[in-house]
Amino acid sequence: MKVLREKYNNLSSFFKITVLFEAVLITSLFVVTMKTTNSFSDILREKEVALGENRIENVTTFVQEKYNRFYGFRNYIHSGEISEIMTRISDSREEAYDFKNISDIQVFFSAVSYADESISDAILVSMQGDVYSYTRQASYEVVPSYDFMDEPYIKKLLDSDENFVIKSVDPSIYSLRPREKVISFIGKIYDATLFPKKIVKGIFIMNIPLSEVENAQAMGESTGDGLMFVVSDQDQILYAQKPGICGNAFHESDYTTQEETYVSRRNVGTSGIYAEYILPESIMFAKIYEIRSKMIGILICAIIITMVFAGVIYYLFQKRMKALFQSMEAVQQGDLTAAKVSDRQDEIGRIMNAFHEMCEQLNRYVEQVYLSEIQRKNAEINALQTQIDPHFLYNTLESIKAKALLSGDDDAAEMISILGNMFRWSSKTGKKVASLEEELEYVKNYLTLQSYRYNQQLDISIDVKEEYLDYMVPKLILQPIIENVIKHALDGIEGTKLVGIYARKKDKVLEITVYDNGRGIPKEQLEELWKRLSENNQDEFESIGIQNVNQRLKLMYGPEYGLKIQSIENQGTAVKILIPV
Repeated sequence: MKVLREKYNNLSSFFKITVLFEAVLITSLFVVTMKTTNSFSDILREKEVALGENRIENVTTFVQEKYNRFYGFRNYIHSGEISEIMTRISDSREEAYDFKNISDIQVFFSAVSYADESISDAILVSMQGDVYSYTRQASYEVVPSYDFMDEPYIKKLLDSDENFVIKSVDPSIYSLRPREKVISFIGKIYDATLFPKKIVKGIFIMNIPLSEVENAQAMGESTGDGLMFVVSDQDQILYAQKPGICGNAFHESDYTTQEETYVSRRNVGTSGIYAEYILPESIMFAKIYEIRSKMIGILICAIIITMVFAGVIYYLFQKRMKALFQSMEAVQQGDLTAAKVSDRQDEIGRIMNAFHEMCEQLNRYVEQVYLSEIQRKNAEINALQTQIDPHFLYNTLESIKAKALLSGDDDAAEMISILGNMFRWSSKTGKKVASLEEELEYVKNYLTLQSYRYNQQLDISIDVKEEYLDYMVPKLILQPIIENVIKHALDGIEGTKLVGIYARKKDKVLEITVYDNGRGIPKEQLEELWKRLSENNQDEFESIGIQNVNQRLKLMYGPEYGLKIQSIENQGTAVKILIPV
């Protein structure tokens, strides 16, 4: 037990959650499946019973309507011209071919067709076998030479005291083409002039196709599991939903078993015909079992699919967690670049990205603390490489200044004084930053010296708000840029040479712009300069020029800060310095 507990404790938490989820899912689906099928069985039984009642009601109504229609035609035949015509034809064969008799019979057939579209055939047969017929579809017409009087069921009718009979008949025996079975209403035609004596002069037949009974059920919503029968007064099956049994004798016991069976019977008026609907429980519950089997199959498929998906998700989870652990182990060994970035925003992705950002910040901090310090020292060494002995240089410059004053050369004395101040400020070690005011003062001194060089043709413009003067900026960032302007932009141009400085603050960024009206930078050279600045190579500084300043700013503040240069050839150049406030 202890070993099993230890193994359980060592399992992945995600694996435990996955197994628990699968167990809950399987149990829930199983319970829902059983409850649903049990409840559905009662609902299905009630629905089948209701549908059966609806079907038997529709069939009963349909058969009753046709029976009433047939009874009306029978009365019309006995009280109208048809009885007289059939009497004349039976008494004299010549009357069978009389044009007027034939025309009157055709009028009767037209009335039958118009009165009821479900009647497929109307047939009149004299006692001598003369046949007059109407069929709704001409290709299925009755064969005129067929001997109806030789049919057993007609002989039986003629020998009995019955006035008519309703039978299930296959009309293919007397039609031009095979047809579906029909319900035939067959009646005797009496001589109306001898009434109440019943002297038979012929028979009439009217057929209703079984498809009309089928359509009358309105079975669109039914499952078709129950059995529908229409049975004659002689217990012959006139219509059955089950194929192949129409015309057989009906015995209810043939379609019921010992089990519980739902049976509904409706009589069709006083005709002796009745409709019966039989629904055995076994047939109904076969559908329940089929549904239950399908639901269990779906349940098994769902379980397999969820297990496969859970396995895939678990594999991907473990793979990503393994990558995160490997990154942590590498960082633990001192490799701050081993952390990986994730393009996903889920929990693991956010952890990986947060860990990567933490390593990057730590790496930048190390670079700023160590590399920035080394680069600053190199820059100061390069900038002050001529200062062999500062105190000796200051004393020498003071001596030269005194001699110039004694000689009356005030300009030279002024230049020497400014140069001494610049060397004294730039030689201060241990300071990486200075106030913007100090940096501008240093630049003013430098520009004053340059104005002597250009015979006062150097126009200097400094536009910096007083509120910005206390901002701290990296030391020696303006002088290298202005030196580059004097050396490359203004050297050799005619007229007044302009050097300007202005500062603006946007949000939390201080923008210091150095501009001139010099020769500008050609487009190809400007693009190469942009490329060099964007590469941000921090390996070494060989000069204290523009690239030196740009790299120092990026080391101290980050890649979004540094220099931006815009220039138009033969018009001037502007260098923008971006520093966080």
